[in-house]
Amino acid sequence: MNIYINEQQLDTKLDGETNLGQVLDEIQKWIESNGKYLRHFTVNGKELNRSDLNAVGVDETERLDLFVGEELDVIEDSLWEVDNYVDKVGSTLVGRDSLTEKETEDLKEGIPWIISMIRTTTKLLNLNLNLIQPMGKGKNVEEILESLQNGSEVLDSTKAIETFLEDLRDVKLFLMDLSTRLAVMRMDESELIEIISRFVDDKEKVIKDFMLVNENFQSGKDHLASEILNDAVGRLTGLMSALVSIQTRHAELDWQSLAIEDKKLTDVITSLNETLSNIASAMEKNDIVYAGDILEYELPELLSDFIPFLSLVLERVKV
Repeated sequence: MNIYINEQQLDTKLDGETNLGQVLDEIQKWIESNGKYLRHFTVNGKELNRSDLNAVGVDETERLDLFVGEELDVIEDSLWEVDNYVDKVGSTLVGRDSLTEKETEDLKEGIPWIISMIRTTTKLLNLNLNLIQPMGKGKNVEEILESLQNGSEVLDSTKAIETFLEDLRDVKLFLMDLSTRLAVMRMDESELIEIISRFVDDKEKVIKDFMLVNENFQSGKDHLASEILNDAVGRLTGLMSALVSIQTRHAELDWQSLAIEDKKLTDVITSLNETLSNIASAMEKNDIVYAGDILEYELPELLSDFIPFLSLVLERVKV
């Protein structure tokens, strides 16, 4: 039997293993000891479930292919599976007023899996689910996941299913956001540094854009204000993802203690996230006055505090 890892033949001999389950277990231990992860595998060119491998003998296998990647690869694979599952559940439930017993049991397994994957990914990305609202309004992700879990247990009416589907759509939007963040984390370090540098260089424009949102809302140009706000928040989201990625790649630096005078980077980031959440909450309540005050006065001050930290981060990683 020939064993390949990422299309490269593995020069190794079996040590008494008689079935593929035993072979896979031993190779997987070796893979993980090297800080890698098994993404998927094929047997003689066909994909099999792990549970089937104990019944497949080594002597009847010509080729075993294993595909290995980094932690981000595995998470990205899992998010792709979650996204497909969300689509499948959504299309199945649209227009329904009840579920079959099997569909109910499947959801009891599927929904906790979705929640677990989202929590794992957001932990890696250092995201606070209480501060993220996928629609820019309404429930935050933590509330959505809780509602999704509770809703999946009692889908016995059209109204219950519609509420569940609303939560599922918000989860879909958040999955798209996670994919974007992961894409940033995959960038070369030079690209990440460029994102941070560009934000620092364009700081005046960034602050002005947020102030323009308030001006346009006050002028009755709500559509234009929303477009400017979404674009500005998008740039800020990309920046935060780049910053998290840089910190992850340079774990040798003590980021927790990074401070300028009496302010810490972690505290500024927390305040920034809270402020963005307050803006979203004000917009949901159609409180344009409160949202405008935050955009024109609070947020520019926070961004002004944030920029020096970004410059300091750039100095540290460029050394």
